[in-house]
Amino acid sequence: MKKLILILFLFSGFILNGQVPEGYYNGTENLGGAGLKTALYNIIKGHTQFPYSSNSTYPGTDVWDILKQSDKDPNNAANVQLFYCGRSIDAAQEWNSGNGWEREHVWAKSRGSLTTTDPGPGTDAHNLKPADGDVNGMRNNRWFAETNEIEYLDNGFATGCYYSTTKWIWKPKDNMKGDAARIIFYMATRYEGENGEPNLEVIDFLPTEQNTILPQHALLSDLLRWNAEDPVDEFERNRNNVIFTYQKNRNPFIDHPEWVECIWNNNCSGFWFTSTPNKKLTDRQSYSYNISASGGNAQLTITGETVPAWLTFTAGTSATGNASASLSGEPAFSDIGKHSVSIKLSDGTTSIYQNFEIEVIDGNPIKFTSTPVTKINAGQLYSYSITATGDEGAVFYISATKPDWLTLSSSTLPATLSGTPSMSNLGKASVVLTLTDDAGKKKTITQEFEILISDPNQKNNIIITQYYEGNTEESTTDGSDKYIEITNIGTQAVDLSSYYLGRWGSTSTPTGNYANGGVLTGTIEAGQTLVYKNSKAVAPAYAVSNAVASTEATFVNGDDPVALTLNGITWEDRVDCIYSTGVWGAAKCFYRKANVTQGNTAISVLNGTGEWVETSLASVHSASSKMPEYLGFHGEASQGVENVKQTFSIYPNPAHDQIVIESTNEIERIEILSITGQLLLQQTESNTKISVSISELQEGIYFVKVTEKTGYTELQKFIKN
Repeated sequence: MKKLILILFLFSGFILNGQVPEGYYNGTENLGGAGLKTALYNIIKGHTQFPYSSNSTYPGTDVWDILKQSDKDPNNAANVQLFYCGRSIDAAQEWNSGNGWEREHVWAKSRGSLTTTDPGPGTDAHNLKPADGDVNGMRNNRWFAETNEIEYLDNGFATGCYYSTTKWIWKPKDNMKGDAARIIFYMATRYEGENGEPNLEVIDFLPTEQNTILPQHALLSDLLRWNAEDPVDEFERNRNNVIFTYQKNRNPFIDHPEWVECIWNNNCSGFWFTSTPNKKLTDRQSYSYNISASGGNAQLTITGETVPAWLTFTAGTSATGNASASLSGEPAFSDIGKHSVSIKLSDGTTSIYQNFEIEVIDGNPIKFTSTPVTKINAGQLYSYSITATGDEGAVFYISATKPDWLTLSSSTLPATLSGTPSMSNLGKASVVLTLTDDAGKKKTITQEFEILISDPNQKNNIIITQYYEGNTEESTTDGSDKYIEITNIGTQAVDLSSYYLGRWGSTSTPTGNYANGGVLTGTIEAGQTLVYKNSKAVAPAYAVSNAVASTEATFVNGDDPVALTLNGITWEDRVDCIYSTGVWGAAKCFYRKANVTQGNTAISVLNGTGEWVETSLASVHSASSKMPEYLGFHGEASQGVENVKQTFSIYPNPAHDQIVIESTNEIERIEILSITGQLLLQQTESNTKISVSISELQEGIYFVKVTEKTGYTELQKFIKN
């Protein structure tokens, strides 16, 4: 244990909570630093211990029972209040197969190997809090430290908790930061390595090894700050009292939060700031900070030592044991940025300071409010009305880098980008809009996008090129090895968002809507082949990691007509199909002849004399690329399978500051790509639900590329607004 300097100080006049037994803290007088810490250890050690869960070896009351009382929701006596997120939940829902609440070790159980098999440090109720399972799992054994990098979303809802992707750290909600700090300080005082217990220590650095089992917790400097910023409240005091009735020991830093400063920060003045400053606001917004302080046995005075010009410091009360003051003002647009503030608290002999920064942010950032049109047919009029917001009264100047067939109607907003592409313009056209305002700092942003110009005659060049129905495969017990392949046999890329792939019931005269199916997504390039699979398919092995799962069109049974439809989901909307009479496709595979140049809406001839060739399932399994049986290849021009799967979820979408990617399989890597395929951001993290900050991205359309632990790669589109 690091040796602390012994600082003598008379803690006379401290206010004891009414439920602290008289004389409980006898022996702390005239002590500070390491001496005070040792005295507190001798007072709180040897507490009554309870099991983690009651059983035949440890019957009776356990920590579940204690937490139901200590963390009872003051607004609902049947509930407990969950740590970190603040949510309330039925107290009777202990664990409940992961659907209830859990017992979170605030001092992470792995930091010092706190066992829960026997009563001891791992079952100390002062260190245990009710917690949501997902939130508890995300906190893991992260160090406590300040971060605003990524807010953790619990099922899409903000929790007020933040974590980092570059450092193994976690920050609770602002109104629970002090609670966490005082629990950590309790643990570092209660457990000093005696009687086989761990010797716990708070450190002021972040170890690079996140899974170290050393009896350490970080980060001291931030925990000190949290103790000051989030003062003890009535919930915390009541919790301390309840646990005392069971364990017969108290958390001294709830009764005397000033002792944290005395032991770990050499501030044994006995007085401190009890208010937390507001640290962020927008320009032209009123700022107000009511400063308060208490403690000590002399008259306290608060003064403003460093105050930005746009703020006014006003002295308030100055009395024995307490003081007040205020800061108020309104920053202008020119004050955007960070401003240092220093407030002094003094009893005439000793002074302490509250130093912080106030960040003034742009309250009306320049922003595109319009979404560009990104698809057009040759010969069709393109029109995009450009709008934006920003500072009131500002003039917005717009310029464009664009193809010649487009015209920008004005150099200021409102403006319209319009024109008619010809057949010579087929393909993708890149556009960059640059927007600048004339206010203040002349902010400039860009909006980049691509316009896909299609040949209207190419839409019927998307055809079905392979059918596979492996309902007798030995590798699956439920007959789910089913694949459908489509190919763009045209010369231009085609947007798939108007196409559907569906199956109809077992009839040779299908009609009406499909029985199962789904809309297709993304763009299929000229010559490109895509494979769609049943979500449970496991063979052919080479297609499993490349196919797009799972359009419901793959729930075929051998007698189901399959069709590709355009602009609708009825049989009458089909542009291509494969079917015959009776049971025609059970445990069979058919591939389209490479000389087929357009879709066919008639009944299929499947014996090889028509457009389709039957091949064995075994031939498909053993096929190599550039063989007609290979799932994902159709003719020499085929580009093969591209992963445009949309089975993982992105939310919210559109999004502004961050997105959450959630998958049923463990994710290894996430990449953010521009619509042109340029890698913009990469994040490596092993989890099934990952948050990604997109705050630095410009508004527009992007792709998320997800690589799973298995090597499976998928792509999905999202919008940044």
